[in-house]
Amino acid sequence: MTTPVHLTQISADPATGTCVLALAGELDYISAAQLRADMESTLRPEHRHLVLDLSGLEFCDSTGIRLFLVFRKLILERGGSIALAGLTSRLERVFHMTGLSQAFALYPDAEQARAAITADA
Repeated sequence: MTTPVHLTQISADPATGTCVLALAGELDYISAAQLRADMESTLRPEHRHLVLDLSGLEFCDSTGIRLFLVFRKLILERGGSIALAGLTSRLERVFHMTGLSQAFALYPDAEQARAAITADA
């Protein structure tokens, strides 16, 4: 049995429009629909920049990666940026092998990602 993915809002900075969300658990085709609904209800129109802290993500399949791309598109349409932080070595390897590391800014932790986005905003 898989551990469903859980979404937690870490912070939201109205001055920069930056929202930091943490994911924990297993992101797969079973949990992706619920995560999408949770993210859609959490993200507000003023959230132009998004940091996803994936340090608590134990598993992510292609459905999860596709979901990251969906939210990347949404954030880019808002004129913002998205960063992924705390990827496991396996997930980071997948992002580099597939070229997705060119589509997402990758950081060792959420604080570094937030600081980089805030500096650019």
